[in-house]
Amino acid sequence: MDINIRLGNGQVLRGLILSPGDRLRAVVIMVHGLGEHIFRYEAWAKKFNMIDIGFAGVDLPGHGRSDGKRGHIKSYRDLYEMLDILISEAGKTFNGLPVFIYGHSLGGNVVLSYLLKQSPRIRGAIVTSPWLRLAFQPSEAKIKAAAFMKHFLPAMVQASGLVTEHLCHDTEVVEKYRKDKLVHDKISLKLFSEAVKSAGYILSHSEELKIPLLIMHGDSDMITSSEATAGFARKAPHTQLKIWEGGYHELHNEPFRDQVFSEISGWIEKRLSAR
Repeated sequence: MDINIRLGNGQVLRGLILSPGDRLRAVVIMVHGLGEHIFRYEAWAKKFNMIDIGFAGVDLPGHGRSDGKRGHIKSYRDLYEMLDILISEAGKTFNGLPVFIYGHSLGGNVVLSYLLKQSPRIRGAIVTSPWLRLAFQPSEAKIKAAAFMKHFLPAMVQASGLVTEHLCHDTEVVEKYRKDKLVHDKISLKLFSEAVKSAGYILSHSEELKIPLLIMHGDSDMITSSEATAGFARKAPHTQLKIWEGGYHELHNEPFRDQVFSEISGWIEKRLSAR
């Protein structure tokens, strides 16, 4: 089922809810990565439905079918508001069932920042391949230039530099990504600067995490740094770390995706049975 939510700034974000029906035991709210859209997770959503867990998510501002200039997000506050709305709507739609938030890549950055700054009332969070540090770090000069220029040209976009072959080992997934008209390779100066700032905050405040977290990364990820993820996990309380040997960026699209899902579902089951 398609869903729309409206932010306070007037932007409409479009996405989907998939539910297994009366058997529902919990719901996962998904936050996708840079340049993609929520419907790339439809098959993943159906896996959750098969174990009686609902799935909901929207395209980020400036992504997919949502409003906004491609690759530009005006403020991280808009993303926190997005999650506030989705959690509230999930509570109403799914009658107060346990909620989990799941963020991938940029979405992982957003989710971790949200957990640390907002302390939402959820059962737990799953994060994969978060943008805490890029695998190939931009120069300090580029980072400072973006931080300076965002004040004058915040919505100016540039190519993200993504190498699609680095997404996963499944060539069919990579080819489908290339042909997907809802995918883009843009990032604005403001979004880049905000993501870098957010990553720094997350890494320096990891010890303040209060919500149970499963965080996973492939050790062959050439997009975001698995070492940064491991460093965060070493300091963060209530955190379970899983590093996947040979894994690229999109663990949910790797040939061993079933094992990845089993890791996630097993962790969720433990959280559901803990109360």
